[in-house]
Amino acid sequence: MARSDRRLGRLTFMASALMLAASLVTLTVSTRSMAGVPERVGLSVLSFFQRGFDAVGTFCTRTVTSIAELNKLQESHDQLLARVDALGKLERNFAELREENLRLKELLGFTRQSTRSLSAARIIAKDPENLYSTFVVDKGARDGIKKNQAVIAYQDGMDALVGRVLEVSQATCTIVPLYDASSFVAVRLERTRYDGLAAGSGSRDQSLVVQYIKKRAQSEIQFGDILVTSGLNSIYPPGIVVGRVTKVRSVEYLTSLEVEMDPVLDFGKLEYVFIVGEESLSEQDGL
Repeated sequence: MARSDRRLGRLTFMASALMLAASLVTLTVSTRSMAGVPERVGLSVLSFFQRGFDAVGTFCTRTVTSIAELNKLQESHDQLLARVDALGKLERNFAELREENLRLKELLGFTRQSTRSLSAARIIAKDPENLYSTFVVDKGARDGIKKNQAVIAYQDGMDALVGRVLEVSQATCTIVPLYDASSFVAVRLERTRYDGLAAGSGSRDQSLVVQYIKKRAQSEIQFGDILVTSGLNSIYPPGIVVGRVTKVRSVEYLTSLEVEMDPVLDFGKLEYVFIVGEESLSEQDGL
């Protein structure tokens, strides 16, 4: 009985010792596990913020880089637009110079073929008080220009009357066109040879009126007939084209016809004119 009690006591002691050892091991393991939790939590939070800061930094860097690249692209675009604009202006200037060169060649050819003594002049100003009447050209007394010399122009393959020299200064002169209300030109129907007197209407948009053509000429005058200077006065040499017939009127109480005439020239496009000398080239050659 005593032996059994001692054996039971030893077994109880050993069981208690094993339980104590197991409890110590469990407590040790449990303590170590709990001790690492704050560290792992801290590392996780730190890692999250590091990744966030890294993403924000990368975004900002890329944004700044993109803005810089966009600025460079904008500068390049502006430079290209400026070059395109400059090239466009050069092209327009070249086209204008080419057109002017062709016009000048045409005028040069006309002066070489003409039998009249001509002095070429460029229109440089219009009269500010009467914009569509008198105008100023770049030839004057020093070029031998005199008052009342006839002025013609070459346009669309035809030379025709512009008007006459009204005033002369040293370097310029003022031209009064044939449509001015103060202008009168002795004209002749080129085909039928009837004479008349053309009077200006005061506006280039209105027809000139030719008077003193005999009434018996009415049946012979046709629409579009050419009228030229007759040379019956001392200002305009004969044979210069003036205009075309647009209308013929016969009024009972008048002894002559009234013929409306439009100038051959388009005065709105005039740039260069020719002042006619007092003598023809043939007369000069004969001297």
